[in-house]
Amino acid sequence: MFSEERRQEIYTIIREQKKVKVAQLAEKFSVTLETIRSDLKYLEGEGLIKRCHGGAILGKQEIKKISKFSDSFDISCLLHDLLIVRERKDRKPEGKVCVLGSFVVDIIANVDSFPKVGELINAKSNSIGPGGKGTNQAMAASFSDAKVHLITKVGEDHFSKYAYKYLQESGIDSFTIFQTEIEPTGSSISYLADKTQNNITATYLGANNTFSDQEIDISLPYISEADVLLLQGEINIEANIKATLFAKSVNKTVVLNVAPYNENLKQLYSNLDFITLNANQASHWADIEINNINDAKQAIGVISGDENKKVIIYMDKLGVVYFDGRATFHIPPMPSLRVDTMAATDAFNGAFASKIAAGGTMHESVLFASAFLSAFIEQKGVTAMPVLSQVQARLKSRLEDIRPQIICNEKRCI
Repeated sequence: MFSEERRQEIYTIIREQKKVKVAQLAEKFSVTLETIRSDLKYLEGEGLIKRCHGGAILGKQEIKKISKFSDSFDISCLLHDLLIVRERKDRKPEGKVCVLGSFVVDIIANVDSFPKVGELINAKSNSIGPGGKGTNQAMAASFSDAKVHLITKVGEDHFSKYAYKYLQESGIDSFTIFQTEIEPTGSSISYLADKTQNNITATYLGANNTFSDQEIDISLPYISEADVLLLQGEINIEANIKATLFAKSVNKTVVLNVAPYNENLKQLYSNLDFITLNANQASHWADIEINNINDAKQAIGVISGDENKKVIIYMDKLGVVYFDGRATFHIPPMPSLRVDTMAATDAFNGAFASKIAAGGTMHESVLFASAFLSAFIEQKGVTAMPVLSQVQARLKSRLEDIRPQIICNEKRCI
């Protein structure tokens, strides 16, 4: 057996058993203890495992091309203000979520109101921090008590080192970071209007748009181990298609957050279990202008299609309208003090996926996600996730107020 084959088998064993002894591996592969120690040293160098006395354990994260992460400049000093991580004691994850999605660096300017075309305005403050729909949703799922594995991709620039450092400290259970020299780490520029708490964002996806077939192949074991695969529109469509086809072949639940809207995402339709959108994205998909609950009902009729896919439309201050495959429901928004709405739908989607992974019904999961979102927007910063006790207390106290109201029991009923 070649050393590469043996190391691959050793890694597979460690992933399954979580820990192994050097002596056991030496006996299994009929090689010396020193050979196994050399193999384990190699795997540790690749960021796959961690050696310990007499053996090895599974590492928290996989880092591809870890040697390419720059040691010469640490951008983290510019980003500490948005790195908010809370310790969660006695955490017992109930479901497993695999998130295939983006990491970007967010540049956020706080303004009174959005500038007009050609207008120069002064920002009240600005900040730079971690973001990307994949990363944000993985964080939300993790803080909703799912066991989460994030698969993302960065460039070979200064921001790549920050991505690694941030994810190490984020509370996400494990992650895989791929790197590319072709494109930089993704970035976004946002305006957050203090008067309305609305935001507009432009994102350059960069490395996120370069997932290869080989990288998705490497990631398939994590999809196989999960209960739910959570996807968004911030990576290349080929990667999303391959991951979705595999997930359905092994009977996993697939949730697609159609964000940002892209016509190509409709290629995933037949293999999706849940489709989530905001009003703007739903308007694009259904080609219906959405201004009220009735408009959302019509859009759901189009989006759910002939296969009656389960659809959720987040309507901001109007709440949530969703179709469970048989009937359409409306949940009014839970009362909350709106401090920061950046990444609000990411918080919703991560929380929703976590509840589905734990075996919750669609109704239970939408209610939980609504409570999580209402607590999330009362805090400043996209990484400022609410703790689970806050969400559960809010959900319990407001249960009667936000109980789903049936709109119709036929998909296209108006």
